[in-house]
Amino acid sequence: MPPTAILATLVLVLPLMMGNRTPDTLTLSGLVLVLGALVAAMAAWLGKGRALPGPPKSWWIFGGVLTGWVVLQVLPVEFLARSFGPYPDALWQSDAPPGQWSPNPAWTLRAWATFVALATLAWLFGRLDHRRRNLVWLVVAVGAVLQALYGLAAHAAGSDTVLGIWPRNNPDYVHGTFSNRNLFAAYLALTWPLVIAIWWKPDVPGLKRLPFELRVAGSVIAGAIIGAALLASASRLGSAAGLAGLLVGLVLWTRYRRKLARVAVWPMYATAFAALIAATWYGLTPLAERLAVTSIEEGRFEVYSRMIGEVPAGWWLWGVGLGGFEAVFKQVQPADMRGWYDYAHNDLLQWLLEMGLVGAGLLLAAAVALVKHARLTRETLPLYSGLAALGLVGLGDFSWHIPATQVVLALYLGTLLTPAHKRKPTP
Repeated sequence: MPPTAILATLVLVLPLMMGNRTPDTLTLSGLVLVLGALVAAMAAWLGKGRALPGPPKSWWIFGGVLTGWVVLQVLPVEFLARSFGPYPDALWQSDAPPGQWSPNPAWTLRAWATFVALATLAWLFGRLDHRRRNLVWLVVAVGAVLQALYGLAAHAAGSDTVLGIWPRNNPDYVHGTFSNRNLFAAYLALTWPLVIAIWWKPDVPGLKRLPFELRVAGSVIAGAIIGAALLASASRLGSAAGLAGLLVGLVLWTRYRRKLARVAVWPMYATAFAALIAATWYGLTPLAERLAVTSIEEGRFEVYSRMIGEVPAGWWLWGVGLGGFEAVFKQVQPADMRGWYDYAHNDLLQWLLEMGLVGAGLLLAAAVALVKHARLTRETLPLYSGLAALGLVGLGDFSWHIPATQVVLALYLGTLLTPAHKRKPTP
């Protein structure tokens, strides 16, 4: 199976596995992601024809630093555990003192494997030629529209299950095949600009020869479907992020229209208007009611406050271990704060707490690389818009940890971080 088919399969299959967020289902979806990346890499490097060259030096340095830091976190060395481990003093007096820096080595290794898989997928996708990459973009757009349609249809029909398998956690809201409306909204916010813009990208299979009128209709209708489902999810953060992503797209499209071969900007305005009309017709009351609530019932702000105010400064400097947030937060979570927080509901804060200054440096390096390779084309404009939307979501949720969203994000970053002149046909 060629890498293109594997990438398309992961894009379509992983969202279908998000209907029940438990340790077992997350482990299975993570395993599918890792194995898919492994098979894709083998198909690319061992396939017929010229083997695909490896990533550039900067990618190896980034991966090497992250891997080295993770190795230190999981090494069974008491010195590392005593010096850097996020453990209370009383735990060292027990019969079974900690033996590793990370309080959850299994989760640390799993997070590292996921990173390697995503980096592999990003690199492979960035090296695809335009024809194969356009095919995968079409699959991403179709998958997002199908998610929105299924969410709207299931909600309208009053379905109490996801795909007839898992009980629906939020039956009053639209959330597709995702267990959580916020995770669903983040996925749509990430893909919404692409769904609108793909109709105007040249050489997309099935779309490139359509008349102008059909492209306008397709862009407006597909965008309206995504917008209606997004707003009907009643996710405040997801809806705001999706609209912010569209705004970024509109600004870029208007500001650099000459560089985009004078692509008309009005279809994007029409799409945003149609999305609002569709959402109003379907019902904006749930979102309006939630917007009227000024308190954060999930306790996100209290989590942030505890993390910043109660966690020792040293743990922020060297990190508590990749994937170690859940174990650490239990030490500062008050008895009257109900709920089980396996994520911080802020991907940026969680990353910095788990990886410390090294993680901050890696994050800065990734941002610098994005700026260094910045370019505006019909392909990259919706990617920057979707990335802006997901970045906003990451400040109040944990969608960056969800495999269905991660795989699409990897395709975005692989394209944005790979210069166009470096792309060569994948075997």
